[in-house]
Parts: sequence; structure tokens; C-alpha cells
Amino acid sequence: MPDSSLLNVTLTEFLDRLGSDAPTPGGGSAAALVGALGASLGRMVCALTVGRKKFADVEPQVRQIASRLGRSELMLRNLIDEDASAYGELNAAFKLDKSDADRRDKTAQAAGLAAAVPLETVAVSRQVLGDLQRLAPIGNPNLSSDIEAGMHLARAAMKAAAANVRVNLPLLAEEQVRQAASELDGLLADAE
Repeated sequence: MPDSSLLNVTLTEFLDRLGSDAPTPGGGSAAALVGALGASLGRMVCALTVGRKKFADVEPQVRQIASRLGRSELMLRNLIDEDASAYGELNAAFKLDKSDADRRDKTAQAAGLAAAVPLETVAVSRQVLGDLQRLAPIGNPNLSSDIEAGMHLARAAMKAAAANVRVNLPLLAEEQVRQAASELDGLLADAE
């Protein structure tokens, strides 16, 4: 069976699929990819800071930031596929016959996942933004535009993923809506 992971297609194929009538990838997968790009830029800055004499005093901090950015990037890579899968489950639930006794429960369960995955993308992208903000004053200043670009990408990922959370809220139970909206508001509160 061929690997269906979006991580294993070329960038051209990903963009072509994104711009087609295929149901996935969509906005949530794109948001996770953008967050991963922000983390990658941060890792590049770390790599071009570590090992240079003039940054020796901050090297331990930069190594820690690089490690956290690497973990965040890996999580965001995985969220690209998780988002596509969550949308697939929701789409399948919507296609169930309206007379199916389990349709409502299956739709609610799928909607919960379809909201939870981009909410996680917001949270991880927020971690990326925080690490880039910590890196900015200590990283190689020749790469300040790369740090800034990474921060813009992390913010964009947060906002794009937030839109994907919000679109699914009307499908959730009232308590789930309150909880997800509260968590989302908290994550977005100081992102600017």
C-alpha cells in the first residue's frame, strides 16, 4: 500500500493538491505546515549561532531553544496529516444517511477531533513563537530577518488554525464550545 502521508509528497504536489478540488489538504494542514516552516527557520538560526566564539556565552540557551523548536516542528509535521485525517472523518460522518441512528454521535465525535487538531496546531505554533521571541535577542544578529519571518509564520499558523477551530465549534456540544473557545482565546491573547 503506498504511503498516503502528505509529508512524503513533493512541495509541488502538496501545493497542487491544496489548490485542487481534493478535500485534503486544506486550511488546517496548511496552517501546520506554516508553523513547521517557522520552527525550521528558528532551527536554522540556532544552527548558525551555535559553535561561534562570539555566541559562546548563550550557546546553552540556544541549544535548548533548538531542541524545543525541533520537537515543535516534528509535532507540526505530524499535525499536517492529522488534520487531513480529521477532516476525512468529519466528511465521512456528514455523508452518512440521515436516517442512520449513529449519524449524530459520529458527526459530533468527528467534529470534536476536527476542532481539537487545529487547536493543537495553535498551541504548538504558540510555543514556536515563544521560542523565536526568546531566540531573537541572543541569536546571530545577521539572521534577524529569518527570526522575524519565523515569528510571522508562527503567528499566521496560529490564526489560520484558529479559523479551523472556530468553523467546527457550531458542531460541538455547548460545554465543548466553551472549553475550546476559552483555550483558543488564551493561546491567541498575547500572540501579537
